[in-house]
Amino acid sequence: MSLGHLLTRIKYCLIYKVGVHFPDRRVRVWALRALGYEVGEGTYFADDLVITLAYANRGRLRLGRRVAIGPGCILVLTAHANNSKVKQQLTEKERWITIEDDVWLGAGVIVLPEITIGEGAVIGAGSVVTKDVPAHCVAVGNPARVIKKVGE
Repeated sequence: MSLGHLLTRIKYCLIYKVGVHFPDRRVRVWALRALGYEVGEGTYFADDLVITLAYANRGRLRLGRRVAIGPGCILVLTAHANNSKVKQQLTEKERWITIEDDVWLGAGVIVLPEITIGEGAVIGAGSVVTKDVPAHCVAVGNPARVIKKVGE
């Protein structure tokens, strides 16, 4: 690994570790943008948000406008078997998550890779999102399932 590559990894590591968990919301949003992620205006996420990422290939994360992400949420951009022999038999996930405008993730929600959560959707606390969620729907559970339309 070259010195330049190592310094870049250290920079991104520091931005993530310090910036994403900083008490001030504006600094947290700046940190995600500095990591190359899209963050819409008015988006809020707690200072304990976890984004699983590989610093060499951080994946794509798009948070729309006015997204609310509750405490203890995990966005899984990187999913692979690390050094296990199982890794040879599985394909690594694509590393992207899209959360459209006006989505609310309750506390402790986990979103797996290759997921789109549609505009105005609500994900119940503690849910694990394993499949796309349509716009204006409420999804809950593990795995998260749509139980109704927002407002019903």
